[in-house]
This record gives sequence, structure tokens and C-alpha cells, in this order.
Amino acid sequence: MNRNLVLAVALSMLVYIGWYGYVDKRINPRPPIRPPATTGTRVSPGEGPPRAGAATQPQASIPSSQSPTAPDAAPSAEPLDRKTLEEASDRLTAGDAVLSIHPQGAAIVSCKYQGPLGLVELVDNPVPGLFATWPELRFAKQPAPAGTARYAAVRPDGVAVTKEFVWEGARALPRVLIRLSNETKRPLATGAWTLSVGPGLGTVPSEVKENDKVWRAIGLTPEGKGTRGRINAFKAGSQTTDYRWAGVDNRYFLAAVAAPQVFERIEASLPPMLRFVASSYQLNPGESRLWEAPFYLGPKANNSLVHFGVGLERSIDFGTFASIGRLILRLLGMIHGLTGNWGWAIILLTVVVQTVLFPLSYKTMKSAAAMKRLQPQIARLQQQYAKDPSRLNSEMMELYKRSGANPLGGCFPLLLQMPIFIALYNTLRNAWELHGAHWIFWVRDLSAKDPYYVLPVIMGGLMWLQNKFSPSAPSDPTQAMMMNWMPVIFTFMFLNFPSGLVLYWLTNSVISVSEQLALKGHFERAG
Repeated sequence: MNRNLVLAVALSMLVYIGWYGYVDKRINPRPPIRPPATTGTRVSPGEGPPRAGAATQPQASIPSSQSPTAPDAAPSAEPLDRKTLEEASDRLTAGDAVLSIHPQGAAIVSCKYQGPLGLVELVDNPVPGLFATWPELRFAKQPAPAGTARYAAVRPDGVAVTKEFVWEGARALPRVLIRLSNETKRPLATGAWTLSVGPGLGTVPSEVKENDKVWRAIGLTPEGKGTRGRINAFKAGSQTTDYRWAGVDNRYFLAAVAAPQVFERIEASLPPMLRFVASSYQLNPGESRLWEAPFYLGPKANNSLVHFGVGLERSIDFGTFASIGRLILRLLGMIHGLTGNWGWAIILLTVVVQTVLFPLSYKTMKSAAAMKRLQPQIARLQQQYAKDPSRLNSEMMELYKRSGANPLGGCFPLLLQMPIFIALYNTLRNAWELHGAHWIFWVRDLSAKDPYYVLPVIMGGLMWLQNKFSPSAPSDPTQAMMMNWMPVIFTFMFLNFPSGLVLYWLTNSVISVSEQLALKGHFERAG
């Protein structure tokens, strides 16, 4: 019964991990709802800008046939491919990324991020592009201070539009500023307009196949103190702006607006796309109005996101045991600071876990050895009370009590490691820090499977040795056969698991076999 329970728990764990890893996270589509409009920061005639560095109102003419108020109107030009769009764009360097900003809508049509395994294109669809506004307008680049990209256009009704992207270093979120100015002598309505994020988001080549299954439109609710709250996956339709941030993400990257309250509503659609909607506003002659929204576009690197202080790190999917996953990542980060290698950090983390669990493992092995010594007596009881199951159970429980054996003792270490195992699985699959992390020789990405399946095969062999030297090897032929098949089942299940997770389980098996060999003589003498 003991071995069957262990087998059931282990297989249940693997089924859970397999399902969780491949569950479809698509948002269920439903027709979008047109949202109401928003408010912004009013600037009265003659007033200065709300903060230093805000845009002036340089003008660039546009065809008079374009609509000034349709927020989602398509550009009048024929659709262009990515290469053509990039060639007609301004190139800007922002940290590890190279941005291409196209005049149409002043949108980011390309964001090439330098990752550990090469360049990654984050803009999945360059039309309308990320952070696009008025895609029917063609903007002109304007002179701007260092760290600022400024664009301007004039709508057919005379409203001047100035758009700025501002970068202020790695520790501060970049900002997008939109200023609308009425430079005519008559009142003008701004009309509803949008700032769009999406559709979709690019990712690393190894994740492209499943990208459309894991990308999401999400936001962090504002409950609790600090960056607490919950991640809410948006369904298609109208959403409120009551979020710490909202955006589109996938396994490794995030594009988000960190102050959606600047806008009135959010429209979500599929593929995952958010349109932050500003309401129509009446501008008096000479009046201007400013909307300012911090944003993020880049990898979901936990330590970097934490520094921004708005909870962007909550976009990292640590799964059911998220708190354990965050703790594991912190511990791995501390050990990595000492070793300089994530693979050795995983090995040392495993040693720490097994050291903490050793007292329980010792009691488990002691109980298992006692169970093995009791097998002849259990066999006699089973024969003596074969027709009286109730009496058989009571006699066996009395036998266990006298001998100090626990028939369920072998399950406890496994049950305690289940949350750690599952949390480590999600950490290795979703933490940017471990993407492309090299260990030794052929293992060059601990977040991906072992390309030559060496680690899973070695792990299976060690599990077989662990069963062989176990002090509680089952005497029943059926149970013995099941335990012999366990290493084979685990080996095949682990073939496509992250190599870092296989390394953890392999190290765990090495430690367990070493403990069993070291204590084998002790338990035999005690018997």
C-alpha cells in the first residue's frame, strides 16, 4: 500500500505539471463594447506645461481627407510589410533594445531586444504598432532633448498633436506624453482617441510555436498595500482602468501602461490587444491638454521590474505556488551571486532543500527499514485473517504501533517536495533570468529541454539505483514491477522538461542514493 500510494502521488504530480504547462490560456472572445471617454490634465491658456520637458506644438501638415476624431481609423496608405515600415522609421536605442518609430501614428513598429540567445522582435504585428495613436495621422519628427523622441502632426480640424517618448534611465519607467492644442480661434472637440498596446507580443524563437497560447491581456488590481492585488486576465470587451498597470504579455516579455487611470476605459480584443481610450474634450482657443502615461516594454526580469515599484513583476507566472516560486527565484539569485552559474545554483539549492528535509528523510528510511523487517509477520497475518479484513487491519495497525513502523512514511518527503517541484518547474519555465542560462558543456539553456536527453537518462538510472538500494524494497511481485517501471516513466516524462528541473531531480536522486548507501549498514545493524 505504501509503494502504491507513493506511485499515485508521483504520477498525480506529473499529470498536474503536464496539464498546467500546456493548458490553453487563450482569452475567450466576445464582441467588444464601445467604451465611454476620459479625462486628462487640463492646461489653461497661458499656463506652462504640467512638468518640465513637456512637448511644444510643432506642426506637420496631413491630408485634409483624414478623420480627426475616429480613434481606430486605419491609415489611408496601402499596408506595408515590416521591412518597408522599418526602413521608413526613425531608429532609437533604449537600453538593450533598438526601436523603430514610424511616422504613421508615431507608433513603435519594431523593438529588437538583445536577449541572451540573440535578437528578439517584440512587435508581433507592426500595424498599427505598439503605443500607436491616431494611426490615420502622419507625424513628423521634431527636435528634442537627449532621451526624448518627439513627433507632431496637425489634424484636419486644426487640433495640433504632439507625442513624446521619454527615457530617463534604467531605474525609471519611460513615459509617453500626448498633448492636444487648439491653435485656432474657435472651440474644438478633441474627439475620443486611443493609445494601443498589441495586438500580441513577440517572443524568443524557441517559444514562437506556443506564443499564441500563452500571451494574455492582463492587469494588476489595486487591492492591498504596496504591489499586492491579483492578476486579472481580460476578456474581450470594455474594462475599467482601476488597475496598477495593464498590458499584453507572453512567457518572457511584457508591454504595459503603468498608469491606466490617465484614461477612461480600456477596450480589450483578440489577439490580445488593449486600447486605452481617452474621452472627447472641448478645447477653447489657445488651450491645450496633456495626457502622460508611464509604460514598459521589455523582458519580465524580476529584479529589474521590482525596482519600478508598481508591481510589474507580478506578470511573471509562478503558477499555483507563486509565493514559493518567488522565494526559490530569490534563493537562486543569491546563490547565483556566489557561483556565477545558474546550474550550480540549482544544485546547491537542491542540497539546501535536502539538508532541511534530512531529519524527515532519516525517519522515513528508518520506518521503511522497519516495514521491510515486518514483511514476514505481515504475510502471516494476511494468511491468518484472509477472511476477516477488519481483524486483519486492526492486527496490522497494532503490529505497526509495536514496531514503530509507518506504512505511509515514504510519502511525506515526496509530498513536502511537491510544492517545491511545481514551483521550480514554473520558475524555470517563466523566469527570464534562467532563459538562456548556461550550465556546462551541452546544457546551454536551463529553461529548455536537454537537447541530447543526457540528463533525463542519467536521472532515470539513478532512480533505478535508488529503488534498488531502498530499505523498503517491496516483496510483492506486482509492487516490485511497478517500482521498476517508475524510473522509465519518469525518464520519458522528463525528456521535454526544462533541463534545470531535470538537474534538480537528478541531484535529488544522487543525494538520496548517497544517504541510503551511507545508512544501509546502520539500519541493518539496528534491525
